[in-house]
Amino acid sequence: ASSMPVLPSRVGATLRSMPIATLPLILAAGMSQFGIVNGSPEPDMEPVVALGARLGNFAFSACTATLITPEVLLTAAHCGDDYPLETVIALGAAFFGPSVDEAYLEVGLSNLVVHPDYEELVNTPTGPSYGSHDISVITLDEAVTTVAPALLRRQELVSSDEGTELLSVGFGITGIGADDGGIKRSAPVLVDQLWQGFILSRNADNPNEANICSGDSGGPMLEVTDGRLIEWAVHSWGDQNCAQRSGSTRTDMLYEWIMDQVEGVHGSRDLCEINGFYDDGWCDLDCPEEDVDCLPPEESDDDDSAAEAGDDDDSTDLGEPSGDGCSDCGSGGSLALVGLVLAPWRRRRRG
Repeated sequence: ASSMPVLPSRVGATLRSMPIATLPLILAAGMSQFGIVNGSPEPDMEPVVALGARLGNFAFSACTATLITPEVLLTAAHCGDDYPLETVIALGAAFFGPSVDEAYLEVGLSNLVVHPDYEELVNTPTGPSYGSHDISVITLDEAVTTVAPALLRRQELVSSDEGTELLSVGFGITGIGADDGGIKRSAPVLVDQLWQGFILSRNADNPNEANICSGDSGGPMLEVTDGRLIEWAVHSWGDQNCAQRSGSTRTDMLYEWIMDQVEGVHGSRDLCEINGFYDDGWCDLDCPEEDVDCLPPEESDDDDSAAEAGDDDDSTDLGEPSGDGCSDCGSGGSLALVGLVLAPWRRRRRG
């Protein structure tokens, strides 16, 4: 699980002064240095998209993001952090599908907002500073109405949530030195520890010793319920070999700021209202308001048949992790980020 190393200032300055047309080639070359662990393709999880760029017939993935409304993506702040906003918007695109090469939809970007309190990961002589608030919101230049967005974890995570199995998803590579990014992969991972605004997940505790790696940065840790995908955290950083642990930024701690950005786009803070999740046949427990689909039949005022459910037309001590950290280990640029480990996973049923 990693996100990206700190760029030497002279390298960052060189990249920022490059002509826009050359940046995708440089970023793609940098990505070939990274790796992911135990990966296998993920044909579903449609709200999870690749963030990258296209130059003619050449397209590549550098980060991962999650669709949380038809027009809004959630990703890591360090995705694109080293480049001017206008460069990211001009070149960037979201790729929907099982891989960048097999994307059935490619959508441009119109805006990116980084959390104002974002602090990047920095390696120091005495050890890494893991940063904070590694989260950003991207607005697409057109609405995507064919994909059901994910919801966000709103309730505060507590110690009893440690040990929960989630699903990490991303477009990263499968191991250090691999050159196989751009394919959507997933892995079951455990919430090992809540620490300094992150969910820590250790390879040794995960099924198949899975975890995230370069190219997976910005991707989600998901609770997979019977009806909805619920994002608990955004992939942020990990060890440079993708072999020990990862840290993902918790959405519950930054929920209100995320909703500020959503409200600026949609005029509403209610993801279930924006996404049409109320009274749609699925019981959504993570909606701000009560979902009629969660009420017993006699209380739901829905006299439709089962086949028409949802169409109600008559209703009125946490120790600091050891080892070096990185947010895009081995990367030549901030866009070449984390990748994922894949293994069989099981759905977690909500009560």
